[in-house]
Amino acid sequence: MIGRLLVVLLSGVALLAAVTPMGRYLARGAIAEGQILWRRQSIERMVADPATDAPTRAKLRLVLEARRFAEDSLGLPAKDAFTQFTRLEHDTLVLVLSGAYRDQLRPVTWWFPIVGRVPYRGYFDFAEAKQAEQALAAEGYDTYLRPSPAFSTLGFFNDPLLSTTLGEDSLDIVNTVVHELTHN
Repeated sequence: MIGRLLVVLLSGVALLAAVTPMGRYLARGAIAEGQILWRRQSIERMVADPATDAPTRAKLRLVLEARRFAEDSLGLPAKDAFTQFTRLEHDTLVLVLSGAYRDQLRPVTWWFPIVGRVPYRGYFDFAEAKQAEQALAAEGYDTYLRPSPAFSTLGFFNDPLLSTTLGEDSLDIVNTVVHELTHN
C-alpha cells in the first residue's frame, strides 16, 4: 500500500515538473541543490589535511570562527550549516532576478511552495535567467539580474560553504556566513 502511494506521489511530482513552468523551475533547483549536497566535504578534515594550502586553510578556519560567533554571540541557529565545503565548477552559483513596477516602489513577487511570496527568483541555469529577465522587461517591469555566490535552503538542509564564497575576501566571507545563517 505505501509503495503504491509513493509511486503515485512521485509520478504526480514528475508530471507537475514536466508540464508546468514552476514545476520545471523547482525541479532544476532541486537537481542543482542535490549536486551541491552530494559533493560536500568536511571543513574540519580539510583544515587538518596537509594537502590543503595555507590560504585556503586560513579561510576555512575563518568560516568556522564566523559560524561559532553567529551561533554563540548572535544567537543564530547554525545547526550543521557551514561545517562542510562544496567545490563548484564555476565562479557564480546562481543569478538572482528581481523586478519592480516602473512607477512604484513595489517589487514583483513570485509564489513558491513552503516559503510563500518572495521578491526574487534564483536561477542555476544562466540562459534561463536571461530569458526570464527579458520576459519580465517585455511585460513593462524594471529588472535587475545579479550574480550571487551563496544562498540558503532556509534551514531545510545543512548548507555547505561554497567555493564561490571561498574566493571572496575575509570580510565578505564572514558577512556571507552570518547573513546566510539568519535565514535558518
